[in-house]
Amino acid sequence: MTLDENDYLTFQLYTASKTPRMKNARIKAWIFLTVAFGCFSYLFYRSNNDALGIYFLILAGLTATLYPFYSRWRYKKYYLKYIRDTYKNRFGEECDLQFDTDTIIAKDKGGEVKINKSEIEEINEINDFYFIKNRSGTCLIISKSKTEDIEKIQKEIKSMISNHNIRHNIELDWKWR
Repeated sequence: MTLDENDYLTFQLYTASKTPRMKNARIKAWIFLTVAFGCFSYLFYRSNNDALGIYFLILAGLTATLYPFYSRWRYKKYYLKYIRDTYKNRFGEECDLQFDTDTIIAKDKGGEVKINKSEIEEINEINDFYFIKNRSGTCLIISKSKTEDIEKIQKEIKSMISNHNIRHNIELDWKWR
């Protein structure tokens, strides 16, 4: 299995969409900008500067309707830049996954990582990926489309979920919003 920048981007965006702090920050910025432009509009209107009052009222309306789209685009651009800087040496690297009775072993040319199945906190499943989250916060990304024997991996994941009482979140219709 190999991962590219879009795979890492999907993981980062999924994680951001599930983090309450990130959700709240986006909502707070949206509300703050809309209210600030509304207040400027009111202040300029009260000082008999109707042109600037109307200008800021239009900005408040545009912000109220278009900010979610801008925020989505901005976060995606930010995470893509971060991924290109941080993971550039990992793109296209072959990774071999092995499932033992108590561990998951991921090997690539840089080394080997062993994850104890008992330390897995949750498994998140979206349309094209499995994200296996460890209690320490690290995560294993498994691309369904780029894995040669996905049936075997799905069987192992079902076994882990039942044997180790791991939370399994299924969101096959997840999209970055």
